[in-house]
Amino acid sequence: MSILTPGGAGIRPQHENSSLETGFWNAAVPSMCVVPLQQHTGSRIDPLVRTGDFVREGMVIAESDRRLALPLHAPIPGRVRNIGRVQLFDGTYSAAMSIELDGEFDRLGKHLEPVAWADLSRDELLQRIRAAGVVCGPRSAAPAHLLLGPKRPRGDRVLVLDLAETEPYLTGGVEQAVAASDAVLTGLQIVAAILAAERVHIVIARGYARRLERLRRSAREIGYRVHRVARRYPGITEASLRSFVRRNHVDGNSDDDLFVISPNTAYAIYEAVVFDKPQIDQVIAVGGSAVRRPAHVRVRIGTAIADILAECGGLTAEPARIIAGGPLTGREVANINAPITKTTAAVVAMKREEIHVGGAQEPCIGCGACARACPVELDPQLLHRYILAGQTDDARTAGLPACIECGLCAHVCPSRIPLVDRFREVKRVHPLTGDGVV
Repeated sequence: MSILTPGGAGIRPQHENSSLETGFWNAAVPSMCVVPLQQHTGSRIDPLVRTGDFVREGMVIAESDRRLALPLHAPIPGRVRNIGRVQLFDGTYSAAMSIELDGEFDRLGKHLEPVAWADLSRDELLQRIRAAGVVCGPRSAAPAHLLLGPKRPRGDRVLVLDLAETEPYLTGGVEQAVAASDAVLTGLQIVAAILAAERVHIVIARGYARRLERLRRSAREIGYRVHRVARRYPGITEASLRSFVRRNHVDGNSDDDLFVISPNTAYAIYEAVVFDKPQIDQVIAVGGSAVRRPAHVRVRIGTAIADILAECGGLTAEPARIIAGGPLTGREVANINAPITKTTAAVVAMKREEIHVGGAQEPCIGCGACARACPVELDPQLLHRYILAGQTDDARTAGLPACIECGLCAHVCPSRIPLVDRFREVKRVHPLTGDGVV
């Protein structure tokens, strides 16, 4: 197993992950799921059912014939109690459907016959992924079939499975790969077949290699290259990957098309193609110093954050902050009864001593700490000045599209300026670029 050391800035991750139990269990099925209708980046979808209708587990409940639409499925069987709007965990609002648990499950506890996926055409594989509503989570809500679908004539295609996530608490993907290594590798093979990838690589952060020994061994038998990377946050960026796929021992070149896939997405694609299962649940990490039993659990999409915390024993103290996602890239929870979505990778409830130094925001002092920390060599203070002045085009020219929203600039800022939140908002309102990560 080769050792690859990405360059650039970053920080060594702290050891919060060590408090989480390894492995995961299936959380109790909630009596009510509130399912936001817009869980993907793309066209709006519309309800296909009405209040009072009975829906089955995995049934399509919202869809659209628009090109960028992605179907949405019922995470539980039951009655549609309401179709309206819900406040999401970040305080924004979304159209949503409330489903009250009722009836039998079609999949839970049932034996499902696998499909011989190797006999399916490329178009059939893509259609199964779309029909299952798979998004490129947890970092992106882009529909997976759209990113994988276009045929690209130039250059070889290089596929990378990213098992080097080092943001604290974002460990659900690793637990998925440990528990279901064959399924994750099959998902990777399916993506490789769709892309006609010339080379497939797996990158693993130090500290995970021993637990992922089965996956490493199986990957080598298939002919995939396995690499170890330093434990540094952010562990892998597209720029750092491109720099070392061009090295001789990986045999790449600058014209290569590079695709990075998370273990979460690989597993979702495996279930979609092999078992025709829609994306209705996922493994998330539930941690933080205020959680009684930090652990990993598989939960249904639409489960309330409060129910997920209760699944892990509840809280030991009033948290100073609850985050949906990682502590550096996640969103602060404004509504604890809000549901999780397909891109929720973690729920973190932290006491005051665990969070970054608080206090009122102060003016930028020009210290340059944000620029030194930036792993893609941007100047966040310059971008921030352009944004404050309303000069979006200048921010684009200065590199805003290259921002990977890792959160390091805000983490190290002594003036407590929420830099990444402002960059994220400008990119949302004024879309600048795609993110290339599956």
